[in-house]
Amino acid sequence: MSKQMKAILCLVMAAALAMMTVLFLSYRSLGKDLRTVEQQLTESRETWEKIASEKEAIQVDLKAKQKEIKETQLQLDEATARAEELRQDISELTEEIEKLKH
Repeated sequence: MSKQMKAILCLVMAAALAMMTVLFLSYRSLGKDLRTVEQQLTESRETWEKIASEKEAIQVDLKAKQKEIKETQLQLDEATARAEELRQDISELTEEIEKLKH
C-alpha cells in the first residue's frame, strides 16, 4: 500500500473516530434531555391529576352550595308569603278595630 493510501486511510479512520465521538456525546446529551422531558411530563401529569381532583371536589361543594341556596330561597319565599298573609291579617284587624271604635 502506498504512503498516500496509508495517510488517507489514517485520515478517514481519524475522521470516523471523531464522528463516533461526536455521535456518542450527542447521544448522551439527548439521553439526559429525554430524562429531563420525561421528568417534566411526570410532574405535569401529577399536577393535572391534582387539579382534576381539586376540580371534582369543588364541583361537589358547588352542588351542595347550590342545593343549600335553593332550600334557602324556598324558605325565603315561604317566609315572604307568610309575611304578606300576616300584613293582610294586620290590615284587616286594624280596619275592624277602627270600625269598633266608631
